[in-house]
Amino acid sequence: MPKKKKGFSLGIGFYFALLLVVIVGFAIWGGVKKDSESNLDVLTPQTNTHPHIFSFAANDTTIWMGTHNGVYELIDQKWQRTFKELMTSDVMAIETNPNNSLNIFVAGHGFVKRSDDGGETWETAENGLPNQAKPNEPDVHYLAMDPKNSSHLFAMLAGDDKNLYETKDGGEQWLNVGSIPQGAYSISILPSDTETILAATETGLVRYNIKDRDIEQIQITNEPAYEVLSLSDGGTIIMTESGLLKSTDLEKWSDLEVDLHGEMPLGIKGSKQDPNRLIIVTDQYSVYESNDGGAKWSLRES
Repeated sequence: MPKKKKGFSLGIGFYFALLLVVIVGFAIWGGVKKDSESNLDVLTPQTNTHPHIFSFAANDTTIWMGTHNGVYELIDQKWQRTFKELMTSDVMAIETNPNNSLNIFVAGHGFVKRSDDGGETWETAENGLPNQAKPNEPDVHYLAMDPKNSSHLFAMLAGDDKNLYETKDGGEQWLNVGSIPQGAYSISILPSDTETILAATETGLVRYNIKDRDIEQIQITNEPAYEVLSLSDGGTIIMTESGLLKSTDLEKWSDLEVDLHGEMPLGIKGSKQDPNRLIIVTDQYSVYESNDGGAKWSLRES
C-alpha cells in the first residue's frame, strides 16, 4: 500500500475526507430532505437534489446520476431528467446489463425496480426482500451486478442485521445470504470470484467470501476507503482519503493522478466492457473521463 500523502492532485487532505464523509453519510442514512422541487428537470449544484450514484449506461457513452428525485442524464453538459416514472423515487443504486441495454435495475429507499425496455416502463422486483413496511422497505443502498452473469446481483440494505441479499434470476427472487457491516460505503463483485464481495469501509477495503450463507471476512487495506470499483479485466480501484489507488492483485497498489481543478470527487465508475474507460463526477457535477485506465484524464465536453 502506498504511503499516505498529505495532499495530491485532487487537492484533498482534510477537506476531501470531510466531503466524502458527508456524501457517504447521506447515502447511508438518507439524511437529506428531498428537494421541494421534485419536478426539477435540470440538476445543478445549487439545488438540494442530493446525488447518490452515477453510472455508465450499457452503451458506455450515456451517463446517469441517481438522486433523491429520480435519475438524470448528462446531455450537452447539463444533467437533464430521464425516466420520468422514477421522478419521485430516491434512487440509491443503478445497474445495467452490459449485454442488453434494455435491461436496467434501480433501487433505493423503499423499492427495487427492473426495466426490460430501456426505462420506458418499470416493474417491482422485490420478492424475498423485506418490503412490508412501505414506503420505507426495502431500503436498498447498493446493488452489484455479476460481470459474468447479469441475472446475478447482490443488494445491500440499510442496517447491520441480515442486510445482504442475492438474486440469481434477475430479481425474480431474492435470498438473504448474511450480513456485512452497515458502515460499508460501496460494494462490488470480484470478477474472478463472483461469490465474493469487495466493500469500501471506514476500516479499509474488505473482502467477503460468501458460501452457504456463511461470510468469511478478509481485511485487504487499512486506510478508510470510500468507494470500490471492480474492473472487467480483474483490476480494482479504490477511493481513499489520500487519493485513488489501483491494483491488479489486491496486494500492490499504485496511485491514479487526476487534476480536478479544485473540485471534489463524488466517486469513480467504469465501463463494464472496457476496463480503460473511467469517469469521475465532482461536487460541481463536472465529468472527467479517462480512456486509458486512469493514466490521463480530460473534462468531458458533451
